[in-house]
Amino acid sequence: MSKWLKALRNIVEYAPLFCLYQFIRCLPLPVIVAFSRLCGWTVYIIPGFYKLTTANIRTAFPELPAREVGRIARHSMANITRTILEFFWFANAPERVEKHVVIHDEARRRIAEHVKRGERIIFVSPHLGNWEATGLKMSLSSGLDFAVVVRPQRNPFINRLIRRSRQSCGGEVIDAKGAVKKMLRAVRNGKSMATLIDQNTRVRDGGVFVDFFGLPVPSSRAPALFARLPGVQVYVGGGIHTPDGKITTFLNALPRPAAEYESETAMIQDLMRLTEAVIRRYPEQYLWLYKRFQYIPPDARPEIRRRFPYYAATAPDKFFFKKRLPSDGN
Repeated sequence: MSKWLKALRNIVEYAPLFCLYQFIRCLPLPVIVAFSRLCGWTVYIIPGFYKLTTANIRTAFPELPAREVGRIARHSMANITRTILEFFWFANAPERVEKHVVIHDEARRRIAEHVKRGERIIFVSPHLGNWEATGLKMSLSSGLDFAVVVRPQRNPFINRLIRRSRQSCGGEVIDAKGAVKKMLRAVRNGKSMATLIDQNTRVRDGGVFVDFFGLPVPSSRAPALFARLPGVQVYVGGGIHTPDGKITTFLNALPRPAAEYESETAMIQDLMRLTEAVIRRYPEQYLWLYKRFQYIPPDARPEIRRRFPYYAATAPDKFFFKKRLPSDGN
């Protein structure tokens, strides 16, 4: 594709999103919530989305009846729609973030203590509730010098719009590509930050298999690396939609100090247990529209393999090892 055609395609993709962005910002929040519920039903009936979402829920909760699986799936799809639309609504509007996103009293007390001691916090967040709004709130009023780690969009116009929105409350954005080195530099310079834990990270890129709803899944070891730095605290944190229409933060600490863990894998496993516990409490607010159980470890037992959903496959060699250059014969 030529440079001009690519630029034209980017503009065509960006224009409707920008119009939606401006339109959403003019709506009252209750209308956004109601529209999200409608979108949840609409997305639910799309065969591919329905199949993937319900397969994930059945994998995590094999004991649930079909009716409950369907209810969780519909609410999950409504929640992701609401999260996206609320992100547009909150962007460049700190007064809205201040009013509608609440830092829980206990979380505020803990954060204030860390700020007083000059400590930095790594928030390990799942795709639960509204993680985007929580990041804006932390940047705005937590007292932390805050940054978020995100994957950039391929479309440069869309990427610029989303990046500026994420920075609109004062936070910094760190691109996920080569993020570990950038995060390390930022933490050493006094930054606290949020990073997502429930994404498939290849072992060759620093991932490790840990238990999630009884199945091995790959997750980044980065939080464990930072937890061992002096003056760094790690929490599983995020924000949950509450019945009053607000978003309330949660903050769950590791069961033991970082120095007491015998390995990075053991620490990531505890972070994953904390994550799973929150998801079990609010399953309808979790992003089930993602192939979280995609990779099966080669050494997985047959009874474990049978529990994986339809889209899963054995992790290939390139998942573990970088491609080797051909030998030059020396």
